[in-house]
Amino acid sequence: MSTHVFLELDAPAKAIGNPAPHLARRFLGSSQRTEAANLNARAVEFIAKPGREQQLRNCMRREIAEFLKRQTGFAGIFVLTSHKEPRLIRVLSLWDTERQATENHWEDSPTVRKLVAALIDVRVKVHTYEAELPESAETSSRTSEMTGARMC
Repeated sequence: MSTHVFLELDAPAKAIGNPAPHLARRFLGSSQRTEAANLNARAVEFIAKPGREQQLRNCMRREIAEFLKRQTGFAGIFVLTSHKEPRLIRVLSLWDTERQATENHWEDSPTVRKLVAALIDVRVKVHTYEAELPESAETSSRTSEMTGARMC
């Protein structure tokens, strides 16, 4: 069974940081390609130590993101904070291939462990996903033409 994550961004490029060029094209619709953009995601949940939530988020957006940029196939990162449980921080790293998302256990690397050791109580869960971005209007109409009708 495949799990899909749909990410829709209606925001300027600066709102999502400084993504890799191919990721920016996928999110911001400037790609010349016509097929739907597919990525693979690795979601890692952390529980921040009390009062260290902002430091953990900053560490993920800065130092951990820099570490991940040096990994083959890395496409981008989102740092999600639960509204109900602000100590629950989920890091969604995006990868070009399923293999990169499933086999790159970045959260267990000595570098990452050292960076977050003083900021987390525990790492809770790790999941990987296939991530699909919305189709462009052009791709959607071409698919309808090929199938003869637009159906879900």
